[in-house]
Amino acid sequence: MDSILKLLGLAYRARKTVLGEEVLKQIKKVKVLFIASDTSEKNRERYEKKCSFYKIPHIDRFEGSQLSEAIGKRNVKVIGITDPGFAETILKKI
Repeated sequence: MDSILKLLGLAYRARKTVLGEEVLKQIKKVKVLFIASDTSEKNRERYEKKCSFYKIPHIDRFEGSQLSEAIGKRNVKVIGITDPGFAETILKKI
């Protein structure tokens, strides 16, 4: 699990991610979506519906604090990976 968070941080530093509400605006570019396990039910449903419609795998194993720490930001609940290489590597590790 720790290696997945490190990859997430690397993808963020490489500018291959979108955060928060920006995910919904750029959903067609997202290859993998991280949804914090402690996000509200309403938001979770909204993001999961988008993932289902666009056939995007989503991961909800991490809390918001873990996601935030991985990228060095505060209060992050949703992170979309836009790079196919990072997405493939993360999915293989899961």
